[in-house]
Amino acid sequence: MLCQKCNRAKAEIKLPYLGLRLCKACFCKLIERRVKKEIRSKNLINEKEKILLLNNNSKEAKISEHIIRVAYNNRVDLLKVKINELEIGFLSREVKESIKKNKIKQIIIPWNLDDEIIYFSENLFNRGDFKYIGNFKQNKILYIKLLRNVLESECLLFAKCRKFKFKDRPEKDKQRKDIKKMLDKINKKHAETKFSLLKSIEQIIPIIQS
Repeated sequence: MLCQKCNRAKAEIKLPYLGLRLCKACFCKLIERRVKKEIRSKNLINEKEKILLLNNNSKEAKISEHIIRVAYNNRVDLLKVKINELEIGFLSREVKESIKKNKIKQIIIPWNLDDEIIYFSENLFNRGDFKYIGNFKQNKILYIKLLRNVLESECLLFAKCRKFKFKDRPEKDKQRKDIKKMLDKINKKHAETKFSLLKSIEQIIPIIQS
Protein backbone atom coordinates (compact mmCIF):
# COMPACT_ATOMS: atom_id res chain seq x y z
CA MET A 1 0.00 0.00 0.00
CA LEU A 2 1.24 3.48 -0.90
CA CYS A 3 1.42 6.42 1.50
CA GLN A 4 -1.92 8.25 1.63
CA LYS A 5 -0.15 11.61 1.62
CA CYS A 6 2.49 11.45 -1.11
CA ASN A 7 1.14 8.41 -3.00
CA ARG A 8 4.70 7.44 -3.85
CA ALA A 9 6.50 5.69 -1.00
CA LYS A 10 5.41 2.58 0.86
CA ALA A 11 3.00 3.22 3.75
CA GLU A 12 4.81 1.76 6.76
CA ILE A 13 3.17 3.70 9.60
CA LYS A 14 -0.48 3.51 10.64
CA LEU A 15 -2.11 6.37 12.55
CA PRO A 16 -5.50 5.04 13.73
CA TYR A 17 -6.69 8.36 15.20
CA LEU A 18 -6.35 9.97 11.75
CA GLY A 19 -7.30 6.91 9.74
CA LEU A 20 -4.09 7.27 7.73
CA ARG A 21 -1.23 5.08 6.56
CA LEU A 22 1.92 7.07 5.88
CA CYS A 23 5.47 6.58 4.69
CA LYS A 24 8.26 7.44 7.10
CA ALA A 25 9.01 10.80 5.47
CA CYS A 26 5.38 11.99 5.52
CA PHE A 27 4.95 10.82 9.11
CA CYS A 28 8.00 12.82 10.23
CA LYS A 29 6.76 15.90 8.37
CA LEU A 30 3.36 15.55 10.05
CA ILE A 31 4.92 15.51 13.53
CA GLU A 32 7.24 18.41 12.72
CA ARG A 33 4.33 20.49 11.40
CA ARG A 34 2.24 19.72 14.48
CA VAL A 35 4.99 20.87 16.83
CA LYS A 36 5.77 23.97 14.75
CA LYS A 37 2.07 24.91 14.83
CA GLU A 38 2.08 24.54 18.62
CA ILE A 39 5.14 26.80 18.86
CA ARG A 40 3.49 29.49 16.71
CA SER A 41 0.00 29.33 18.23
CA LYS A 42 1.29 29.57 21.81
CA ASN A 43 4.26 31.81 21.03
CA LEU A 44 6.56 29.43 22.87
CA ILE A 45 9.96 30.35 21.49
CA ASN A 46 11.72 33.70 21.51
CA GLU A 47 14.43 33.12 18.91
CA LYS A 48 16.35 36.18 20.07
CA GLU A 49 16.98 34.54 23.45
CA LYS A 50 19.14 31.51 24.22
CA ILE A 51 17.31 28.22 24.70
CA LEU A 52 18.42 25.54 27.14
CA LEU A 53 17.49 21.91 26.45
CA LEU A 54 17.48 19.49 29.37
CA ASN A 55 19.20 16.51 27.77
CA ASN A 56 18.50 13.17 29.44
CA ASN A 57 19.49 11.34 26.25
CA SER A 58 15.85 10.33 25.71
CA LYS A 59 14.03 10.18 22.38
CA GLU A 60 12.10 13.29 23.47
CA ALA A 61 15.32 15.24 23.98
CA LYS A 62 16.69 14.13 20.60
CA ILE A 63 13.44 14.99 18.79
CA SER A 64 13.10 18.36 20.54
CA GLU A 65 16.61 19.35 19.44
CA HIS A 66 15.95 18.18 15.87
CA ILE A 67 12.66 20.06 15.52
CA ILE A 68 14.06 23.30 16.97
CA ARG A 69 16.98 23.20 14.56
CA VAL A 70 14.71 22.40 11.59
CA ALA A 71 12.02 24.94 12.53
CA TYR A 72 14.50 27.78 12.95
CA ASN A 73 17.05 26.65 10.37
CA ASN A 74 19.80 26.73 13.02
CA ARG A 75 19.18 30.44 13.69
CA VAL A 76 18.55 29.98 17.41
CA ASP A 77 21.21 29.62 20.06
CA LEU A 78 20.33 26.19 21.45
CA LEU A 79 22.36 24.99 24.42
CA LYS A 80 22.20 21.59 26.08
CA VAL A 81 22.87 20.48 29.61
CA LYS A 82 23.00 16.82 30.60
CA ILE A 83 20.68 15.51 33.29
CA ASN A 84 20.53 11.97 34.64
CA GLU A 85 16.88 11.92 35.65
CA LEU A 86 14.03 14.23 34.72
CA GLU A 87 12.19 15.41 37.81
CA ILE A 88 9.84 18.19 36.81
CA GLY A 89 10.22 21.24 39.04
CA PHE A 90 13.68 20.20 40.20
CA LEU A 91 16.92 21.63 38.81
CA SER A 92 20.34 20.13 39.40
CA ARG A 93 23.35 22.24 40.31
CA GLU A 94 24.67 21.93 36.73
CA VAL A 95 21.40 23.19 35.29
CA LYS A 96 21.26 26.13 37.70
CA GLU A 97 24.82 27.07 36.83
CA SER A 98 24.05 26.95 33.10
CA ILE A 99 20.95 29.11 33.60
CA LYS A 100 22.95 31.73 35.50
CA LYS A 101 25.96 31.67 33.19
CA ASN A 102 23.94 31.97 29.96
CA LYS A 103 21.11 34.16 31.30
CA ILE A 104 18.55 31.58 30.25
CA LYS A 105 14.88 32.57 30.03
CA GLN A 106 13.49 29.53 28.20
CA ILE A 107 14.07 25.85 28.91
CA ILE A 108 12.87 22.86 26.88
CA ILE A 109 11.79 19.82 28.87
CA PRO A 110 11.92 16.37 27.19
CA TRP A 111 8.23 15.62 27.73
CA ASN A 112 5.49 14.00 25.62
CA LEU A 113 1.69 13.81 25.62
CA ASP A 114 1.64 10.61 27.68
CA ASP A 115 3.88 12.27 30.31
CA GLU A 116 1.42 15.16 30.58
CA ILE A 117 -1.66 12.97 31.03
CA ILE A 118 0.07 10.69 33.54
CA TYR A 119 1.36 13.70 35.50
CA PHE A 120 -2.16 15.18 35.63
CA SER A 121 -3.74 11.87 36.64
CA GLU A 122 -1.11 11.26 39.29
CA ASN A 123 -1.66 14.70 40.84
CA LEU A 124 -5.43 14.27 40.62
CA PHE A 125 -5.22 11.04 42.63
CA ASN A 126 -2.75 12.57 45.09
CA ARG A 127 -4.48 15.96 45.28
CA GLY A 128 -1.50 17.75 43.78
CA ASP A 129 -1.27 21.44 42.95
CA PHE A 130 -0.86 21.08 39.15
CA LYS A 131 1.64 23.96 39.00
CA TYR A 132 3.76 22.14 36.42
CA ILE A 133 0.93 21.33 34.03
CA GLY A 134 1.38 22.71 30.52
CA ASN A 135 4.12 25.16 29.65
CA PHE A 136 4.80 27.00 32.88
CA LYS A 137 6.82 29.90 34.25
CA GLN A 138 9.03 29.75 37.32
CA ASN A 139 11.42 32.48 38.45
CA LYS A 140 10.80 34.35 35.16
CA ILE A 141 11.88 31.30 33.12
CA LEU A 142 9.49 29.68 30.64
CA TYR A 143 9.59 25.89 30.75
CA ILE A 144 8.51 24.49 27.39
CA LYS A 145 7.13 21.01 26.79
CA LEU A 146 7.81 21.03 23.06
CA LEU A 147 6.34 17.57 22.42
CA ARG A 148 3.34 17.95 24.70
CA ASN A 149 0.96 17.16 21.82
CA VAL A 150 2.94 14.17 20.53
CA LEU A 151 2.20 10.65 21.74
CA GLU A 152 5.00 8.60 23.24
CA SER A 153 4.38 5.98 20.55
CA GLU A 154 4.80 8.69 17.91
CA CYS A 155 8.04 9.85 19.54
CA LEU A 156 9.34 6.30 19.36
CA LEU A 157 8.39 5.98 15.67
CA PHE A 158 9.89 9.38 14.85
CA ALA A 159 13.17 8.54 16.60
CA LYS A 160 13.39 5.24 14.74
CA CYS A 161 12.58 6.87 11.40
CA ARG A 162 15.34 9.45 11.97
CA LYS A 163 17.67 6.77 13.34
CA PHE A 164 18.31 8.66 16.57
CA LYS A 165 20.23 6.90 19.28
CA PHE A 166 18.55 7.32 22.62
CA LYS A 167 18.22 5.84 26.08
CA ASP A 168 15.00 4.07 27.07
CA ARG A 169 13.21 5.44 30.12
CA PRO A 170 11.65 2.46 31.92
CA GLU A 171 8.96 3.61 34.34
CA LYS A 172 9.89 2.64 37.89
CA ASP A 173 7.02 4.19 39.84
CA LYS A 174 4.18 1.66 40.29
CA GLN A 175 1.37 4.22 40.26
CA ARG A 176 2.64 5.81 37.06
CA LYS A 177 3.04 2.37 35.47
CA ASP A 178 -0.55 1.48 36.38
CA ILE A 179 -1.89 4.77 35.00
CA LYS A 180 0.07 4.30 31.77
CA LYS A 181 -1.14 0.72 31.40
CA MET A 182 -4.76 1.82 31.86
CA LEU A 183 -4.43 4.70 29.36
CA ASP A 184 -2.76 2.47 26.76
CA LYS A 185 -5.54 -0.08 27.12
CA ILE A 186 -8.27 2.54 26.58
CA ASN A 187 -6.36 4.19 23.74
CA LYS A 188 -6.04 0.84 21.95
CA LYS A 189 -9.83 0.64 21.72
CA HIS A 190 -10.41 4.35 21.13
CA ALA A 191 -7.44 5.82 19.25
CA GLU A 192 -8.31 9.47 19.95
CA THR A 193 -8.53 9.05 23.76
CA LYS A 194 -5.20 10.61 24.76
CA PHE A 195 -5.68 13.65 22.51
CA SER A 196 -9.19 14.14 23.95
CA LEU A 197 -7.81 13.89 27.48
CA LEU A 198 -5.18 16.52 26.73
CA LYS A 199 -7.89 18.92 25.48
CA SER A 200 -9.94 18.23 28.61
CA ILE A 201 -6.92 18.92 30.82
CA GLU A 202 -6.40 22.28 29.11
CA GLN A 203 -10.03 23.19 29.86
CA ILE A 204 -9.99 21.92 33.45
CA ILE A 205 -6.68 23.39 34.66
CA PRO A 206 -7.71 27.09 34.62
CA ILE A 207 -10.72 26.16 36.76
CA ILE A 208 -8.62 24.16 39.24
CA GLN A 209 -5.92 26.83 39.46
CA SER A 210 -8.46 29.60 40.11
